[in-house]
Order: sequence, then C-alpha cells, then structure tokens
Amino acid sequence: MLTRYTRYLESLEGIRGATKWFTDDFRRLMAINYAIHDTPFDSERFEHAQAVLKQKTGIFSKFRGSNNFVWLSFLDAKYEDIEPAIDEALRLDTLLDRKHFRFSMLRPFIASQLINVDEPERRLDEASALYQTFKRNHPWLTSEEDLLSALVLVQAFDDHDALNERIETYYEALKAELPRSNELQLVSHLLAFSDASPDEVVTRFLDWRTWLQGQAITVKNEHLPPLALLAIVAAPNEDDQRDLIDITNAEKEQHRWFHTHALTVALQLVAANNITEDASDLLLHGTFAHLLAMQQAATAATTVAIVSSTSSSN
Repeated sequence: MLTRYTRYLESLEGIRGATKWFTDDFRRLMAINYAIHDTPFDSERFEHAQAVLKQKTGIFSKFRGSNNFVWLSFLDAKYEDIEPAIDEALRLDTLLDRKHFRFSMLRPFIASQLINVDEPERRLDEASALYQTFKRNHPWLTSEEDLLSALVLVQAFDDHDALNERIETYYEALKAELPRSNELQLVSHLLAFSDASPDEVVTRFLDWRTWLQGQAITVKNEHLPPLALLAIVAAPNEDDQRDLIDITNAEKEQHRWFHTHALTVALQLVAANNITEDASDLLLHGTFAHLLAMQQAATAATTVAIVSSTSSSN
C-alpha cells in the first residue's frame, strides 16, 4: 500500500495521543496534512504551537477552539518554525475586517493563504470582486468556502475575466452530468489549475467518478473536491486505482462508524503521491498546497456541520 498512507497512520496515532475530547473525523483531516507535507507529527511541537497560539490570542478568538486544530496542523506541517507563521497569520487576519471576509468561519485559513503574498490588500480586493462574480452567476450555490477559493485563484491567474469564463465552461459541462451543488462549483474552481483542455480534464474527472462507483464506492458531494485534485494530476490508471481501493477499505475497517472521510483520505493521499512523483511546474511551486487548503477548509466546515448536527440531535 502507498507509503504515504503509512505516514498518515503514524501521524494519526500521535494525534490521538495528543488530543483530548476530540473525534477521529477531525484527527484524520489533521493527519492528512502531515502525510502530504511529509512532516512527522511531533506531540511536543504541536503542544508548543497550541501554547503559542493561546498566548497570542484571546479566549474568544476565531483562531481558538478544537475546530481550528485542522488549520493549526496545516501550519505545523508546512512551516518548520511555526511561531512566525502564527504571528503573520494573526497580523494578516486584521486585514479581513472588510465586506465578505469579516464573519467567515474560515478566516484562519484565509489569513494563512495571505502569508508571503505581495500586496495582500490588493489580492483581497480582487478576491472580493471574483467572489461577487460567483454570487451573481450562482447566487444559491456560493458560500464562504468560495471566499478562500477566490483568494487562491486571483493569486494564480492574472486575467480574472478569462479565468471566470473558464470556470463557467467547466461548471456547465459538470452540471450536465451531476446535480448542482457548492461542491460542484468548487470543482470547477479547482479544475482551472489543470494544464489539460476543459473537455479533457472534465472527462477525466467523470471517468474517475464512474470508476469509483463501479467499485461500489459511494461518491458523495463532499468527495468531489478531493476527486478534482486527483483528476488534475492523473488519469485513471491501475496503480492509483489499487491504492484508492486499498486505502478506502483500510479506512473503513478502522473507522466503522464514520465512513465519510475514508474516500477523502484516499483521494488526497493518492493525489499528493502523484505530485511527488511527477509534478507540473505549476503544482511544484506550491499550488497543490493552496488547492489542498481550499478543499481542506471546505471539508472542515462540512465536518463541523455534521458534528454539530449530531450533537444537537443527541
């Protein structure tokens, strides 16, 4: 089985020992970050990161709370010295007290996306404009997850009008095959990073979905963004198909009462393995981390909703 999955399991075991009153659905999202960045989870280092964050924020800070452990693990896995990264994220967060961004629960992810970005205020203005375009085109589908994708997109592409036309091309082709949803809109954002033609990458995405369903693996809306990550970097092939099945089944066996993230874990790890082995220039220069942040934030938000709903019903 994929070596990266072994790293994921090692991280997950360490995270379980270092987090109390926490559920495995969140822990699995955290473990993915360490596996993808090829960073071993170190409980002492993570406790230090928590202490630093606690020291620098108030009790009601949007950066506090177990829901943001996914975000903190993203920083911990990505940056060798996390304290300057936290300082910079907190500084950049002060720029988000503006229309659209002010009340977003994804502010920590959005602030982190601005680290090392030239002219962050200009990028935020551009992201706001692109987000408003999304709202005009798809008013009932666009939500705060699209704030983060808009910010990632404006950093990667200069011609935002042409970019939006491409996104609409993807979405029109996708909605002919799948029900409309915010996740499907996010897929159209992600596919914009592919070097392949719109027809080719959409066909590849649909081929992956059809193949998974043929293996009796349920593909839900929340699986579509990580499936898009895989479609960007690989067409269906025997090695990746084998790894997807092995990891998905292994995850289901370990987490019999919460299957939702089994396929998410498999898709992200297999996609990351393709980046390591054979990456395009665009993805080599950090774009995959941005794409991961986009769909990690969406998955975290979905998980928060699921857990909150379950807690309320109980």
